[in-house]
Amino acid sequence: MLRLLGFVLGAAILTIAQDTKKEEIVLPTSAEDLATGKKLYDGSCQLCHGPQGDGGKGANLAVPKLARAATDSDLARIIEVGIPGTEMPGAYHMVKKEITQVAAYVKTFAKFTPEKVPGDPAKGRAVYLGKGGCQACHTTTGADGLLVGGLTGPDLSTIGGRRSAAHLRESIVDPSASIPDYFVDTTAVLANGQRINGRRLTEDTFYLVIHDYQGRNHVIDRMSAREIIKDRKKTPMPSYKGKLSADELDNLIAFLVSLRETK
Repeated sequence: MLRLLGFVLGAAILTIAQDTKKEEIVLPTSAEDLATGKKLYDGSCQLCHGPQGDGGKGANLAVPKLARAATDSDLARIIEVGIPGTEMPGAYHMVKKEITQVAAYVKTFAKFTPEKVPGDPAKGRAVYLGKGGCQACHTTTGADGLLVGGLTGPDLSTIGGRRSAAHLRESIVDPSASIPDYFVDTTAVLANGQRINGRRLTEDTFYLVIHDYQGRNHVIDRMSAREIIKDRKKTPMPSYKGKLSADELDNLIAFLVSLRETK
């Protein structure tokens, strides 16, 4: 009886594994499909990824190889369901064919000539660690492969593969111009009048999680809070406009662009 049960369970697991095997997706290549993909991209994607896919609030797509999408199937699935834990949503408003058309159009960005970034990454690292004081708030990968730095600002360990040089420059000289959703300055006023201020980590219908600027997390019951205030133009990130010379700024950006996934 036990042997029979084991056989049945094994067969069931095998069936599930076969059913969940990833379907290989073939992207369309016709001019009509690419034109439709462009229209869909312009309407749903370019606000974050830029008209030429060179990044902004979203990742830089104008690269020879996308770090998270090694295959066409990977790219289509990311467009379809998004990337959990990031600001990349799923395209649930698109049918399968439209998703493949967008993916096919995104692939055309790889043909663009990569942007030329002036500056010296080694000198930029010195600015990052020294005059810029960036490590106090941001993490990068240390020599031992572990993250080092502060947690107030976004992790920068792979920022060069996720953001364009133009967006990085804007973030340094005008940091309030484009703030990620998970770094929106948020204040919760509790029932007793206490105010908790920091960046919004996550929230749902019932709870809000705030990471305060002293490094502590707070779980807020939305129903019992007096008020929740979000300021999408406020950021603890200072502007370095006028604080860094033109060469120092170029070098710092060159260093940030060099920070990419190693695998």
